[in-house]
Amino acid sequence: MKKAGNIEFKCIEKDCQGIISFSMLDIEKAPNVRCPVCTNEYTFNANLIEKIRKFAHLIHTVKESEDILGNTHIAINVEGHSINIPYRLLLTRLNTMLTLKIGDSEAAFKFRVEPLKEIEI
Repeated sequence: MKKAGNIEFKCIEKDCQGIISFSMLDIEKAPNVRCPVCTNEYTFNANLIEKIRKFAHLIHTVKESEDILGNTHIAINVEGHSINIPYRLLLTRLNTMLTLKIGDSEAAFKFRVEPLKEIEI
């Protein structure tokens, strides 16, 4: 997760629609980010940075496991019927987000990642 601006979240300031974008490298060097719209500043404490780092590591690990995920399925049971969904299909269709509490509000940190490559099952 070294690409600049690969993590983003919506400003929690009332009536602001700003999107704050940063990378793990940015936040580890300087724990402050500023909303480009309202200029509200966010300071990440060590605990929050560690949570974001762990989640980024999880995403990286999943990307490294791409070759075995082609043979992995998620089984969903509904009213006695079982449906197997290829895990890689889920990863190409779902947003990768980490929701954390900031003050009295929740912020959804969106991690922009490339979808897994199409691989034959």
